[in-house]
Amino acid sequence: MTSNVLVEPKNYNENPDLLPVPPNQRRYNALTFTFMMFSMNTCIPMFFLGPIAKSLGLNIVQAVIGALIGNLAAVTVMYLNGVVGVKYGIPYPVQLREPFGFKGAKVPVILRGLAGLMWFGIEAYAGSLALVMIALYLAGVPPDQLTDKAIRLIPIALLFYLGSFIFVMRKGLEGIGKMADYAGPILLLYFVWLTYFLATQPQFASKMPEVFKGTAGWFSMSFLTYLAVQTNWWATVALNISDLTRGLKSTKALIIGLFVGIVLCQIVGTALGFYLAVMTGKVLPQTIIAEYAPGIVAVIIGLLFAFLAPWSTDITANAPPLIDILMSVFRMRWKLAVVVSAVIVFFVAPWWAVKSGPAYVNYITKWAANYGILLGPIAGPMIANYWIVRKRKYDLQKLYTYGEGGCWYRNGWSLAGFASLITTIALSYVVAALTGQMAYVSGVPFPGGVIWYFALVVSFVTYIVFVKIFNE
Repeated sequence: MTSNVLVEPKNYNENPDLLPVPPNQRRYNALTFTFMMFSMNTCIPMFFLGPIAKSLGLNIVQAVIGALIGNLAAVTVMYLNGVVGVKYGIPYPVQLREPFGFKGAKVPVILRGLAGLMWFGIEAYAGSLALVMIALYLAGVPPDQLTDKAIRLIPIALLFYLGSFIFVMRKGLEGIGKMADYAGPILLLYFVWLTYFLATQPQFASKMPEVFKGTAGWFSMSFLTYLAVQTNWWATVALNISDLTRGLKSTKALIIGLFVGIVLCQIVGTALGFYLAVMTGKVLPQTIIAEYAPGIVAVIIGLLFAFLAPWSTDITANAPPLIDILMSVFRMRWKLAVVVSAVIVFFVAPWWAVKSGPAYVNYITKWAANYGILLGPIAGPMIANYWIVRKRKYDLQKLYTYGEGGCWYRNGWSLAGFASLITTIALSYVVAALTGQMAYVSGVPFPGGVIWYFALVVSFVTYIVFVKIFNE
């Protein structure tokens, strides 16, 4: 499934970091990639999925089924897009040249990067909070006061968080693989243990039956909102998954990593978060660790991995799209792009907007439920182009040729790709308005809820139609 074809960029100077990864430089096997997915998935916000479900009136069964459906949908798109990375060793910005054109590819790169940038800031906030809590806990601050005091010091902790991020990311793909082997699985095991420990204590065990109580129906707007949250969670990485799969040795490793590392992990994390929220009445995992973990060693270990989890997720999932923008649009080299991305994220992290634990959860919920419109209209053309239009065959040299002979279409822009994108967005607004899925941010309306599913299908179909119309 790998290509041995060497390409030479024609008529332009390519960023070396966007060239195909040769087969002999692929470092990720099934085990490494699965751990990478675990580490990418096992982040502090993942454990908010349980409390989010509970706040929407769902019970534990609905929460788990929602996690299964939402994540199966996301990893299906991940696989369909990820195969291109495995087969040709190309990154997301290059993959986009086929469906959107050599110049037009920059638009979906920016849209995906903006979504990743928001998550980057959310995760950086979570990891920095854990760092401050460790310092304050060791300084003797009482556990029940840690969260409020730590939130005030987030900007200082962000400097340490982003500094460590820069150190690892400047090592490139190899550094990502080494780091990702450990952080996620250990944190997940920690929360399994903590949940079990609390469930054996009488004061918490008595609350366990409450997990089966709920007020929302299966076809209610509450369940659809929750399904949107679960789907959108990894619909971002479903676009640029080739940034990671280009380091894979086989498609078998891709399948195993996605199902075990994403689907199963997300289900377990959702269930753990739900149980912890019911038993403790708290929503922040960091707060639960600080107040309910038994003893100083358990608290420090838990908070340490509460830092490592978002840190590893930023490295594997959230940083690459932003770096893609800096490399493909501004032509920065990898190491410079890493530093610049860290500076940007310092100001995007919501330390200026979030002043309490519940406010942080609300911030995440609003974002995760309503940004699918950025992603679905891009995924459809990507999948349709490779699997239907090009019949699973790409010409590598064409992807790296500027001008005629490359993915040039109309002066570097694909009319089919952008006609599909614009049509899908317009139809999404109509459907969202008719079905009550319109969301508002600062008074500006945009399609929310499960609109990702609709946008994915419509963009897939319309792209195929427009390719025939425009003869691309």
